[in-house]
Amino acid sequence: MQTIQIDNAELESFISSKYGNDKNSLLNDFVKFVKTEIIVNDIKKGFDEVEQYKQGKTYLTSAKDFLEELKS
Repeated sequence: MQTIQIDNAELESFISSKYGNDKNSLLNDFVKFVKTEIIVNDIKKGFDEVEQYKQGKTYLTSAKDFLEELKS
């Protein structure tokens, strides 16, 4: 369980005006934000890996080898 303390009047005012006491909606929107950030980071990681491949710093494995690795 994580607790977030916000010490920013502008953010506190926005959250209060948008959500009031509706903590469920605030939590749902925060979860959506975090999941979006996870996806963005995964996409960035993919682009970074492509760049490393282009520079010869990494190699690609076949899908078959990847699946075998996952099974082990």
